[in-house]
Amino acid sequence: MQKKDNKKLKKAKQRFEVHSGEGRRFDFSRLKQGFVFYVLLLLALVVIVQVGYHWLGEQFLAWRLQVVTAEQGIMEQELKVEGLVTRSEEVVTAPEHGVILELAEAGERVSVGKELARIGVTRTPYSLEQDQEDRVETGENPASQDDQVGSEPAPEDFEEVITISSNKAGLLSYHLDGLENREGPYYSGVEDLADSLPEISVTSTNDKVTAGEPLLKIVDNWKWYYNIVLPLHPGRSVASEQEIKLTFDFSPGEKIAAELYQFAVDEDDKEVRLTYRIEKQVDGFDKVRRSEAELFYSRQEGVIVPAEAVFEKDRDKGVFVNRGGRVAFQPVQVIERKDERILVEGLEPQSLVITRHELVEEGRRLN
Repeated sequence: MQKKDNKKLKKAKQRFEVHSGEGRRFDFSRLKQGFVFYVLLLLALVVIVQVGYHWLGEQFLAWRLQVVTAEQGIMEQELKVEGLVTRSEEVVTAPEHGVILELAEAGERVSVGKELARIGVTRTPYSLEQDQEDRVETGENPASQDDQVGSEPAPEDFEEVITISSNKAGLLSYHLDGLENREGPYYSGVEDLADSLPEISVTSTNDKVTAGEPLLKIVDNWKWYYNIVLPLHPGRSVASEQEIKLTFDFSPGEKIAAELYQFAVDEDDKEVRLTYRIEKQVDGFDKVRRSEAELFYSRQEGVIVPAEAVFEKDRDKGVFVNRGGRVAFQPVQVIERKDERILVEGLEPQSLVITRHELVEEGRRLN
């Protein structure tokens, strides 16, 4: 059996023949294509490096010299102030002793003849306790103690109910402080507002009133005044502006135009007193007497650059700019300064201004 297997294996080996091969020949065209590819790749890398170096170099230079673009803009000075609000106000007083039964809605503009309030008249200062005693003496059944608690007087509780109507158009207000006759300029207490101003009282329904007591007021809501006192500086500069803008603490976020109505310079006290007229109704203006505000003045338009970019060269103020890749000196006129920015004239918008001018010289090539 084994001999048969060996014979089969020998015959199978005899079927295969071994032929000598020619081997792989050298291909010059392949070498040429590879060389061209690597040369092109190298050139591409060189271009990328040069572009990147150029771009990064410019970015680094701009960062080092702090090159900024001059922008067209508006600059105005801001000043925190504190002042008094005065208004044209007509006070309406209670005609009789009594209790306020009804009041018209405050904060609304009323016309002439508008019903403002209804008062229950008592002829003498009203007293709920006295009213109960009178009822006992006359044999009437007074309300129980529980019913009296929290009860409101009714028209039938009084001898007479009278109606108060408006004889002037304006904004209805119940905020009273005793300064209602101070229309226009008023500076008393501006320097120490917290200690000098009277308290504000607010009239409401069910209040007991006596004859002649201030009840409400009609406010001219188209014209009111704001009075401030400033030091000579910047008071004189502010007074030179015929119109400024104000943002009041009772109406934040709203800039309101104000016209200079009157001002006076006190050299002895070293202060400037200013009164501004405002011809616009602002929410809440009828409820305040003392108010803080942001005052905006000296509004100028021009080109704005960093303050440290401006320097003096040969007695001229100016800036260094990147003009066509070279450093050039551009004379400017300083118009206004605010914090770390300066408003100038004589410089074109979008100019590339070199902030750190001390690091370069005029005529130096930058790229």
